[in-house]
Amino acid sequence: MTLESYPPQYSSVNDSLVWVVYDAHSTNPTTYPNYKYIATLNIGGVEVARSRQFQDPTNNRGIFDFGRDCRDYINASLLSEMGQGVFAIDVVVKFYEEYNGTIGSVLITDSTRTFFNHYNSRYNDFTILGNYANKPATSRPLNIELFSDTDKYYIPYFATSTTPFNVTINGTTTTITPTVANTIQNINIAVGATSDYTVILGVVTYQVKVICEPITTHYMVHFLSQFGGFESMSFHKVHRKKYSIERKQWQQPSYRVSSSGVVSVKSGDIMHTQKTTFGVVFNEKLTLNTDLLSDEDYKWLFQLVASPIIYVQDGTTLYPVTISATDYDVKQCLVDGLNTLTIECDFGTKFKAQFQ
Repeated sequence: MTLESYPPQYSSVNDSLVWVVYDAHSTNPTTYPNYKYIATLNIGGVEVARSRQFQDPTNNRGIFDFGRDCRDYINASLLSEMGQGVFAIDVVVKFYEEYNGTIGSVLITDSTRTFFNHYNSRYNDFTILGNYANKPATSRPLNIELFSDTDKYYIPYFATSTTPFNVTINGTTTTITPTVANTIQNINIAVGATSDYTVILGVVTYQVKVICEPITTHYMVHFLSQFGGFESMSFHKVHRKKYSIERKQWQQPSYRVSSSGVVSVKSGDIMHTQKTTFGVVFNEKLTLNTDLLSDEDYKWLFQLVASPIIYVQDGTTLYPVTISATDYDVKQCLVDGLNTLTIECDFGTKFKAQFQ
């Protein structure tokens, strides 16, 4: 048996992860009746999935896609270091053959391969993440605006090894040593500075402009970006709250009949209730606006609108939200002029008013 194809380096667990094997036994049904290829997916030395396939009718190959199985072992969350099971997963695939109802011993053990929780777009190949190896894993613009009281603002750094690297924020250098290879280091660049400063991550320099405090409450939004780390964006223009309300009601006549047969439409000065609300459920939504954005900002912030994990920071607390928008128009200053980005965040938690 020979291994003919396997997923390329830096493949995403959100794509198909395909292995192809071939054995000449598959073409000999007399000696090897009812022939099947078998592949097992192993994570942390434990078999977590097994697939049995007949040979492909056109080329006699065994074709295995373990993309969905690998996704089940990735659980992204906002951590300072995102490693195995959060950003990356190491897997080993073993191949067997089965014929005449008997499974043989392992014929091929593929080398350990690492896959990541990023996603590709139309213009990129499967190896897009490799462009950010040992660099900030972001396509965001190099100019950032922050308020002096900002306490969390993340830029992710993709560390492919445990080699220490330096982060310089406002003139202070910190050495970070990843605990394992292939991690995302979510670097918090907010230091409470009152004047402009620079952030140097590896060979990339960001210019941070400290701006005056807004008239209205400003919200920081943190989100899982395309490359698998967490990034942040300030929404500090006008915001609006609204509530989605669901009522349960029942109807009754406008009159009442007493035990003595007297008909009335009110009790004292209070009219009798006709339609009664016996239950109210509501949830909060928040509409946020950025400042005016550049073309590069608009391209980058698509990743926010498309993100499956989004937090709105209110004070020091991060609240998970979903975004209601299903379309995203990429604005261009030359065509559309300067524009802000508006998003509607749904907190999802349902609250109940009093029952009656």
